[in-house]
Formats: sequence, structure tokens, C-alpha cells
Amino acid sequence: MSKVESAMRFVRRGVWLPVVAVAVAFVSFGCSDDDSKVANPETDLRARFDLQTLPAIPYPPDNPPRQERIALGRLLFFDPLLGGEMDVACGTCHHPDFAFADRRQFGAGVSGSGLGPNRLVSTSSVSGELVALEPRNTPTVFNTAFNVNGEGAMSFDGFQFWDGRVKGLEVQATKPITSRVEMRGDAYGMDDAHATAVSLDSVLTRIRAVPEYEARFRDAFPDEALEVDQGTRSSVIDSSTYARAIASYERELVTRNTAYDRYVLGDDQALNARQLRGLEVFFTKGRCNDCHSGPMFSDFSFVCQAVPQEGTGKVVIPGDDAGREEFTLDPNDRYMFRTPTLRNAELTPPYMHDGVFESLEEVVRFYNDGAVPRHPAIPVEQIHPSVRAPLGLTDQEMSDLVEFLKALTDPGTLLDPMLLTVPERVPSGLDPVFGVRDPGSGRP
Repeated sequence: MSKVESAMRFVRRGVWLPVVAVAVAFVSFGCSDDDSKVANPETDLRARFDLQTLPAIPYPPDNPPRQERIALGRLLFFDPLLGGEMDVACGTCHHPDFAFADRRQFGAGVSGSGLGPNRLVSTSSVSGELVALEPRNTPTVFNTAFNVNGEGAMSFDGFQFWDGRVKGLEVQATKPITSRVEMRGDAYGMDDAHATAVSLDSVLTRIRAVPEYEARFRDAFPDEALEVDQGTRSSVIDSSTYARAIASYERELVTRNTAYDRYVLGDDQALNARQLRGLEVFFTKGRCNDCHSGPMFSDFSFVCQAVPQEGTGKVVIPGDDAGREEFTLDPNDRYMFRTPTLRNAELTPPYMHDGVFESLEEVVRFYNDGAVPRHPAIPVEQIHPSVRAPLGLTDQEMSDLVEFLKALTDPGTLLDPMLLTVPERVPSGLDPVFGVRDPGSGRP
């Protein structure tokens, strides 16, 4: 058994060792009296660029990992009961077959049929009005457990969404059900100003009406169930337990077995020659590490890159997307979007907040040309300094860089297969993900 296989056995068993512990293990394997075995910062890329793998998952104090909670979150994630018109689930736009994204330029939520690139939107079954595509590209759920927070640390309260409007998976889990084009539709008959409270209350009422969910929530949240039994709590199913259940499932979707990770952990054969060259370009001439740093290959900063705008846009500027300004209403945040992780980028095209680039080659060419093609309303001085200046990469260097980005791919090879599959059934009785309405069922 190789050194890498021996160390990775712990990962397969579900024991997520901190990076420091894994690193120490490999140092121990290689210890000898020969000082030449010590990594040379001048020649060893791991030492030269301080390469790191993902640490242990950061859990919130009130949401530690519990198998019952993770299993419950998985059922909710794929249950169309959460959708206002009961025809869309979280897993519709974040599907395992598409690396927990959808491989679409813009998400297709309520009223849709089909999955991924083949999904089509139509009209609301409630109002008959057209439901548009979502205004932004759908990010992956993979590795969102490690999103970075405002202090620059990988944390359970890291930034979510392209504009960073919420922090933490627990808060994120409550938001899609309030968006008309994502999950709400026209089911509740209220304006967007009241969408959050009404949508969440309506979904919780639906869940409470399903006996199996009541039983599963009691198993997943025993402390809260005890409070109900003691009369100090009205229901075990509320906004907090709902959000924590879904977040518990999402937080386990961690992919740490990329070729890059195996290389960092000591497998010298994990990266081929082109990927090694691309790694060096990434950290030097390509300047990618200016924003895509650390184990997540992102500092999660908000950056203006002058990406061309496509799609319906948002609110601040009609027909355009003002980025973080849509949330903060601060003009200084105009056209600034959260830097995404590059892990599994190969599996989640198209790219950028509006999915304007279809391939990694197009993305690399955009940066190499100094943010060209460019949004016509963004002056050059507003563009991030690392983006606005051409890189001068050769065709070979760009090709090698793309090959390195592909070395950041892992579709979940070390995860329990259960986490990567759609349940055969969900407690509501609806068809998982698609959501087939049955008017005679008596369900709300």
C-alpha cells in the first residue's frame, strides 16, 4: 500500500483529518537522516506556493453533524413540497448529475420541466403568467461548507450567493423559496415585499402536515422535540430546524480527492507534466492566485471584472445586474461579484455570474486579454487591477492552465454514494425533483 493510499484510508472512513494532521502523517512517512528528503521551496511546488488541501468541515455550534439530520436535509432538498407550486425542489437546479449545479446559463425554476440544459420554463400553474428564467448563473453546492466569511476565514458563516447577501448555509436555505422565479412561483398571492415571511410560513405549514416529516424532525432534533413535549415549544418544525436540516445535508457535500489534493498530500504522480506547468502559471504569470487563493481557490472577495452582461438583469439598473450593489444599495459595490471557488469548475459550465462564457478556455482567454470582451458601462479604472492588464500568456501556457484547472475536479469520489443520489421517494409523496401535482391527493 502506498503512502497516499494509507493516509487516504482515513478519509474514506469519514474521518476528516485536519490538513496539519495529514501533513504531519506524510512527514512521518518520509522521515530519514537524509536531509535531501526535505521539501525544497525552490524546486518543490508544494513548498514554493504553500499549497493546501481542505481542512475539517467548520460546523456551527448549534448544528453539529447528525446522521438523522443529514438524512432529513437530503429528503427536504429533493422534495418539491418546498416549491410554491410544488413543481420544483432545491435539487432541481442543484442536481447531482450536474455537480449540484445545472449546466445552464440561467437557472430554470418554477413552471419548468426537464433537468439541466434541457429544462424549459413555462407559465405559472396558479396565475397563468409566464415565469422567466433566473437572472444569474446557478453556483454549485459542492464545498460551500468552506465559503469564506468577512474576516477571510473558511467558516460556517461564509458568504453565499453571487452578491454575498447572506452568510451561512442555514440562512441560504431559507431564501430560494421566497424567490418567484426560483421556487415560490405565484402560489401565495403576495408581493415580493412580503415573500420571505409568507413563503417560509407556508412551507413550514406544509411540512408539519406530513406525519413522516414530523417523526423525522423529532429524531433529528431531540432537544427541540423534548421542549415540545414539555410545552415550552409549539412545534419541532420551525424556521430554525428547517434551515439547519437542509444545511446539514449541503455541508457534507465536500470533494477533497482531486488530483491536486493527492499531489499536495504527497503523490508525486497525481499531476501530469501539463498540469504541473499550469499550476506554476496559475501562481506566477497568470496571477490567478491574486483572487483564487487558499484551499478553496477563492478568497471570496467582491471584485469588478467587467464581464459582459447577459440575461434579464436585476433591480438597481433595469436590464443590467449591479452585483453586490443589488444587496447593499451602495454605488461603490456596483458590478462587484463574489469570487467563486475553482474547485470542480470543469464540471460546472457555463461561467461567470451570467454564464457568459461556455468553456474554461474562454474564461482564460478573457483574463489573458485584460477583461475583453468587456461590459460597456464599466470604466477601466473600476476593474480589479489583476484583471484589467493583459497577462501575455502563450497559447501553450493557457492550455496548460486549463489542464491544471481540470486537476481541481472531484465529483465526490470519497463521499457516501447516498449523498450523491436523488431519493427514490420523499415524505410528501411527490415525485422527487420534478414534482408531479396530484390535485386529488389532498396535499396542501
